[in-house]
Amino acid sequence: PNELVIISGRKRKGPDNQDKGYRVIRGGRGFKLPFIESVRTLALTTRTIKVNLGRVLCKGMIPLEIEGKANIKLAGRNEDGLDNAIERFLGKSEDVIDKTAQQVIEGNLRGVLAGATPEEANVKRIELIKSVVANSREELFQLGIVLDSFQILSISDDHGHLEAIGRKRNAEVIRDAKVAEAKASAEARMVTAEQNQIGREAEINSQLSVVKKEN
Repeated sequence: PNELVIISGRKRKGPDNQDKGYRVIRGGRGFKLPFIESVRTLALTTRTIKVNLGRVLCKGMIPLEIEGKANIKLAGRNEDGLDNAIERFLGKSEDVIDKTAQQVIEGNLRGVLAGATPEEANVKRIELIKSVVANSREELFQLGIVLDSFQILSISDDHGHLEAIGRKRNAEVIRDAKVAEAKASAEARMVTAEQNQIGREAEINSQLSVVKKEN
């Protein structure tokens, strides 16, 4: 189930009635004609590749360091691009397939990052990943490669831009907390003063009532 057998050497009609020089066996068995047909295999197992970019320029010409990973595999069905996979990677090593997929994903990642600021790339990471996956899957389909998933593990920079943004955010949070605390303290003092005033007025009224009755 995790491997395709491709028997080539004779022309056959495909599902689309087009002549093909091979036939595909998946999860079954078949016969080949000796000396006429040859047999090769394609692995369909999922593999993890690294997607690391150094000093990729984002919006504002600020270089970022990106560390990510992707899970890929060759297409196992016609609707996923099986014919493309056979034509391009039959007889090729896994390293060639991985390198091809890596270049496509890295190229799309560079394109998406070019339109985002460092802060947007860090905060809106999910949206960035979705854009990269959508663009990469369309290109990889033409190569017969399926992109199962893509993740960005870390985003950093050598110039301390993201660190400066973090310090600014922390300062804003501390400032807002102090302002909120001061407002709450002021409101509490106002409420206490109002209650004291009400209590004092009640005490004065009570004393006046006593004096009137004594008079």
